[in-house]
Amino acid sequence: MGWTLQQPRSRHLLLLFITFASCITVVFISKSDTRDLYDHSSVTYKLAEMEMRVDHLTRLYELKDKDVQELIKHFSSVLKTIVKSLNVSVSEDIESLMVAFNKSVEMVRSPMAHFDVYTFLPHLRSHENYLRPLILHSGGRNAVSMVFGVPTVRRQQQTYLIQTLINIVSNMNQTEQKDSLIVVMIGEIDQEYTQQVTAEIKNRLPEAVNSGLVDIIAPSPEYYPDFNKLRITLGDSEDRVRWRSKQNLDYVFLMMYCQPKGSFYVQLEDDVVAKPQFHSIMKKTALQRIADGQEWFILDFCRLGFIGKMMRCSDLPWLIQFIVMFYNDKPGDWLLDGMMETKACNLEKDFRDCRKRKDEIWVTFRPSLFQHIGTRSSLNGKIQLLKDSLFKKSVNVKRINKIRGK
Repeated sequence: MGWTLQQPRSRHLLLLFITFASCITVVFISKSDTRDLYDHSSVTYKLAEMEMRVDHLTRLYELKDKDVQELIKHFSSVLKTIVKSLNVSVSEDIESLMVAFNKSVEMVRSPMAHFDVYTFLPHLRSHENYLRPLILHSGGRNAVSMVFGVPTVRRQQQTYLIQTLINIVSNMNQTEQKDSLIVVMIGEIDQEYTQQVTAEIKNRLPEAVNSGLVDIIAPSPEYYPDFNKLRITLGDSEDRVRWRSKQNLDYVFLMMYCQPKGSFYVQLEDDVVAKPQFHSIMKKTALQRIADGQEWFILDFCRLGFIGKMMRCSDLPWLIQFIVMFYNDKPGDWLLDGMMETKACNLEKDFRDCRKRKDEIWVTFRPSLFQHIGTRSSLNGKIQLLKDSLFKKSVNVKRINKIRGK
């Protein structure tokens, strides 16, 4: 897609494979020597997390170049040698995971490898650097479990960004913070403004910035098309069409940057608050469904718009492509709904059947973990008073304990 990673590729690959090898080795040893210390649910959870990371790694790198495929094959061979040298008994679960990993190496190239963003944004053809972000700050953090995307733009009146970031960070403990990356994407091309916002974030959240928890990026001025040439759709005014079309492209830019950074991606906004332990609850929910073999594409932790929507990072290219194709046609949350209908619904069946099938892959969590707090929309003159009624004052303890397997 013309996207360039910010760190040397070989270094990044080496780090990821070393991390994965360490996880495999620890599980083997745990299964043989310390088996009594872990109950079945704990082992199942670890296997689900390993499966998640394998899926992310193979989808992200296996289809890139032949040299990467050879590296994976070599790694698989080394892994077998490690198992033999440890002289441990391998459980059926881990054996199946190894077989799945080896098969993934031979997987046919995915159509996503041929996706060409320039087809839908032809103005970018003149220079591929237009798709590279301006890194206003980055600690270089990668390979986390949770990546939180926070798009923000200049608002004419009240701004909520700092309040939102402080709330998100304060509702994560140290362990959760180390396993997360918050990416703030400033959807503006005014360098003076982007530097001002960057300085404010660094000043108000110095520990989060210095630890690598927060990345701050912005697009190059040439990233955006000529918004005066957009088609008028849905009977909206020109201003509204420009606003939602740009918002869609902001989502795309943010997702492309976040996609290789972790295992799960969560879409947020710059005017929300979260509940304590939201990170652990979301991760536990996803891993439990993976461990149970339950299909899902979206885990929804807020009923409003695009807030709190969680996906596998390895699934993001599908949504990115869908939004790029139709960025001029509908708002992003409508496009997400349209994509899910396309994935789930049978046009020969009725609405109730469609709703049922969508609910199987778009799973709503109750109570909600995020609430919208803004009243002034980024669209000038628009008042946004929507609130999520499922956002309770306290999290349901029984629900959390059930997710944790207690």
